Amino acid sequence: MRMRLAGRAAVYTLVTVSVLVVLFPLLWMLAAALKTNGEIIDPQAPLIPLHPQWRNISDAWTAAPFGRFFLNSAIFSVVTTAGQIATGMLAGYAFAMYDFPGKRVLFYLVLSGLMIPFTVVLVPVVQLLADVGWVNTYQGLIVPNLASALGAFLYRQFFLGVPLELGEAARIDGASEWRIFLKVYRPLAQPMTAAFMIIAFLQNWNNFLFPLVVTSSENLMMVSQGLTIFSGQISKVSYNLLMAGSLIAVVPVLVVAMVAQRRVVEGLTLGAVR
Repeated sequence: MRMRLAGRAAVYTLVTVSVLVVLFPLLWMLAAALKTNGEIIDPQAPLIPLHPQWRNISDAWTAAPFGRFFLNSAIFSVVTTAGQIATGMLAGYAFAMYDFPGKRVLFYLVLSGLMIPFTVVLVPVVQLLADVGWVNTYQGLIVPNLASALGAFLYRQFFLGVPLELGEAARIDGASEWRIFLKVYRPLAQPMTAAFMIIAFLQNWNNFLFPLVVTSSENLMMVSQGLTIFSGQISKVSYNLLMAGSLIAVVPVLVVAMVAQRRVVEGLTLGAVR
């Protein structure tokens, strides 16, 4: 009994320490968002602000058109996430259910999208967008991100674990291949869809490098780009407003992650059947 209690105490201690380590940057950002710029720079200042500066949040919101930035991020995240779900589901279904020439080679090419850093292909992609006149446009932001190698891989793994007898029974009843996909297999993939939707949304919401390179107009800036207005020379950085703006930007991500965390775990577990 003593060994069991000691083991539980060690596990709980380890979990508590791990949670504190993960939460500390977020808690520090929250505390810094409520300090003056001098308190953040002063190493002798207490970690928790004695006189919280709640005005920092409103000042950060009005320092730039963050309403427009949030709208742009929402449009980009929602549309690209929907596209990645559609293309990933179709590609994963095809790789799992059908045999066709070059299937293995094509799948390895898709997997290479997970292995090659995006910065390697960034310049060619931007050059292509410039050639078709899509720089500083919504389509230039959205179209290159409508497909996801991760989505194709996860959906393929999921559909590999689905019974083939369901499709065969539907074919006997006279259902077409498209109807089998829409009415039989697509509903079964709802847990995976929910999980991948959250993963893709978080990645797209936090996307910084690609929008930074493709757009230069303030009307197309994302929330992550808008935070750069608080940067400047080392001595002129508004750290308190930067932390307040970061706090505003991270709220939607935290809400989505907390609401859907169970779906994420369930979907990833289903995708790892084989």
